[in-house]
Amino acid sequence: MPASDAWIEAALAITGDFETMGDPWTAVSGDFDGEGISCGPLQWNIGQNSLQPMVRAVGRAVVGKAMRLHGADFWAACNAPISAGLALVRSWQDGTRLRPQPKAELEALLATPEMRREMLNKVRKIADDAFAQAGRWDGKPDAPTGRSFCWFFDLVTQNGGLKGLDRDDVAAFIAGHGTDRADDAICAWLANRPTSSGHDRDCRRNAEAWRDKTGKATLDLLVMSFLRAQLAKEQWRHVVLNRKGTIAMGFGWVNGEQYALEAKFPK
Repeated sequence: MPASDAWIEAALAITGDFETMGDPWTAVSGDFDGEGISCGPLQWNIGQNSLQPMVRAVGRAVVGKAMRLHGADFWAACNAPISAGLALVRSWQDGTRLRPQPKAELEALLATPEMRREMLNKVRKIADDAFAQAGRWDGKPDAPTGRSFCWFFDLVTQNGGLKGLDRDDVAAFIAGHGTDRADDAICAWLANRPTSSGHDRDCRRNAEAWRDKTGKATLDLLVMSFLRAQLAKEQWRHVVLNRKGTIAMGFGWVNGEQYALEAKFPK
């Protein structure tokens, strides 16, 4: 069963807000993460070759019309090997900041109906995958909760999947620590992140905010957030947990901002 447009918009609003500021559909970021440039609500990028197929699908004419000064180069970047594409878009930047002209032209391209359609098609595929995974998680294939759907939507867009984890792993973690202490173990891990790791203040805030605040639904998703975070690259584990835990709990801190999500989950 596909996710409805309303559910997609709700999940996109949460995941997109973690990623971007302003209109997520025209959001453009520079090379802050080593991916060259990142575009749109899910920050499709050059480095992972997630942006190039969308640009090629809309065609050279659309790119050239929206990007009068840089369109030819951008088209070339999206049809070249990744290393060459990265080099070209990095030439438009001072450090990791895009210069105003190429940034404005990229925003104009993202605003075209053709590019919006390509982005929405990508989002729908992700949403349908997330809906199916959330349904299996909740044991209700056609009726997952909005919280679970938003959690899995963020997982699919940012981390790919559960990497073999399932509810048995969650049950084992809770059994090992005790129902009343499982959240304490997670919050203790967050509270003890090194202060040099980045995002550590979010970790401490979340550790304080989430301790002893879980119910059955939120505890299971919080534990899965922790377990999945441990399978990420070590330097990003606490960031993954801040993000997934905030969706699981319905509140928390991500990227230095405080979020209250309960009212945003689709019904």
